[in-house]
Amino acid sequence: MNKKLFIISIALTIIYALFTLNTILHHEIWADEAQVWQLCKYLSFTELLNHLHNEGHPPLFYLIIMPFAKLFTDIIYMKLICWISMCAAVFLLMYYSPFNIWLKLAIVLSSGFIYFFPVLARNYSIIPFLVFLAAILYSKTKQHPVLYALTIALIANTHIIMYVFSILLGIIFYYENILLNLRNKNIKEIKSYIAALIIMAMGFYLVFWELISTPSSNVSFKLSFAQTGYTSIRMVLLFFISSFNYDLCWHIQYYVMGLSSTLNLPLIDIFTVLIMTLIYIFSFIVLFVNSKKWFFTAFLGIGFQFAIYIFAYNNLMYVNRVFCAHLILIFCFWMLFYNDEFKSRYKIFGKKFSSIILTLFFAITIYNGIHYTYSDIRKEYAGARKTAEFIKENIDPENSVIMIESEPYMVALVYYLNGSHELYSVFRKKNLRYVIWDNITKSNFADAGWAGYISYLKETDKRDYYVINVKADKKHVLEKTQKDSFKLIYQTGDTIEPFEGHRIYKYIGK
Repeated sequence: MNKKLFIISIALTIIYALFTLNTILHHEIWADEAQVWQLCKYLSFTELLNHLHNEGHPPLFYLIIMPFAKLFTDIIYMKLICWISMCAAVFLLMYYSPFNIWLKLAIVLSSGFIYFFPVLARNYSIIPFLVFLAAILYSKTKQHPVLYALTIALIANTHIIMYVFSILLGIIFYYENILLNLRNKNIKEIKSYIAALIIMAMGFYLVFWELISTPSSNVSFKLSFAQTGYTSIRMVLLFFISSFNYDLCWHIQYYVMGLSSTLNLPLIDIFTVLIMTLIYIFSFIVLFVNSKKWFFTAFLGIGFQFAIYIFAYNNLMYVNRVFCAHLILIFCFWMLFYNDEFKSRYKIFGKKFSSIILTLFFAITIYNGIHYTYSDIRKEYAGARKTAEFIKENIDPENSVIMIESEPYMVALVYYLNGSHELYSVFRKKNLRYVIWDNITKSNFADAGWAGYISYLKETDKRDYYVINVKADKKHVLEKTQKDSFKLIYQTGDTIEPFEGHRIYKYIGK
């Protein structure tokens, strides 16, 4: 054990833990976080596995959260699980990785590690720990083949964007530990790896079984091959922009979705995108020159993620998704640098210069994380918490009906109301608990017309009627279209998540 490095790693991990914990305690959950908690709270084990076909996510994160959602009402436990996982990942990186101190610090201070992974409690948050654990165990597969295989299977079951990367590690494991031994007729050696290979195969199959029906089950997840060239350019642009300027990324996505009429790309941001793109290309050249194995692992693993972004996620790009690609790059360079005998034939592609370039890449993203940390502490992330407080203080739950549209943007509100008030989906004709990505949800996005809400009034005998819609949705200008029937009584202030604010209207018509 290197005691000095161990002490430094522990100290820096503690600093990281305290800094991120402060942000986590200020952070207000939003729809995607609440959805996980609500599913784990209301569904049984078998119901959850069946529902995840619709959700489009492998089961690992949900199975970790489920016991806590069943036992407790406060989502803080889900936040702490993600935070602890990230703190563990930081320690593994600081103590075990072969990188120099500057590259380690640049990664830890990058926007993904300082904010988007630890603060936003999603399945992405447990991926860094598992990837770094796999990097450590790779050189110890002969001693711990089952543990390594289990880690790879778990990575596959975190998110679909990690699936091909996991399979590639499985193929490498098979080639190096089974196929080569078969060629050398070392049959005894093979026996110890069979169980590990079965564990990997089962993990890969579980993901396939969960997600093969997602495109037909989830109406928002449709494979699209139209305008592939334009979409590819846009998603590559957003891939790099989101890492260092997420606000600008949202601005571009607003423009694409028709919510903004202007598109302003500052020259400094264009220059930064160019620099990050060149660094990424250089990184792949370094891997290609020095190790074809890790080049193809990075190329195919990240390439698969780009395919998902382009053909399935062609509207939105999130920082935590993007940093999962960066994690693959970190893993491959970890493997390259771990070899003490590594020395490139070309100095420019060697460890020293490569470390400088990678440090620059992650350093560019630091401001993005600090900016969002400051914003999250200073203001509401989504607005659901304050909206719930207003409802609890001003609306009588016994003699009123609160109608909603855009169910995906209301689920965080359901969590904060915690059963004190029900949110009734007129189109689904039931109270909202969690989101089902079906045609009814799609109609909520499109809006079936405010007449639908008014017609519902004839079916009930409550005294007061309210409608909540999304504040950022410019399609709904209720004050103009139904000003004699509805009155605006509340709207959230400025929020970080643009689609999470709410407007509450009270029915005043006859």
